[in-house]
Amino acid sequence: MPFLRPLPPPHRSSLLLLLLRPFSSTSPKPKGAQQFVNKRPPRPSSTTTRPPTSSSPSAKRKSPPTPAAAKSTTPPESPPPVPDITQPLPYHIHRTPSQQLPVYQLAKRGGNLLLTRLRKIDGDIAKLKEELQQALGLKQEQISINQLTKHIIIKGWRRNEVNQFLQTRNF
Repeated sequence: MPFLRPLPPPHRSSLLLLLLRPFSSTSPKPKGAQQFVNKRPPRPSSTTTRPPTSSSPSAKRKSPPTPAAAKSTTPPESPPPVPDITQPLPYHIHRTPSQQLPVYQLAKRGGNLLLTRLRKIDGDIAKLKEELQQALGLKQEQISINQLTKHIIIKGWRRNEVNQFLQTRNF
């Protein structure tokens, strides 16, 4: 019976590792086992500190800026204008289980065709497509709707722009 044949003997390196491993502090060491000795000198303890030398990185650091120097004369950038959302939007985009926006980048045809896909859309997909087209400055041929899957497909990798668009509409 071929399935009952004995196993081959273990490899020589496996035997050496097994024999060189210490068993316990109370049992005697096997014959031929060597004691491994750490040849490195012990590290200095963290309680001993050395004064910084001129070549140390800490000596090259600059002093922290003063509060007067930290203030700049340029006004802070204003946030982008937020559209008026007093009325509910005719569409809704559900987030993924990990609370991310469902915007995905695809590479097809061997990486020559780059697409961005927007999923999990409820409501008026055509209205969302029009608003995306205006916001991203796309031509009619660059954005399409897959009615079967209810996805919006955009030519090119535009995940960051689409995410920014959706975040301004509080999705």
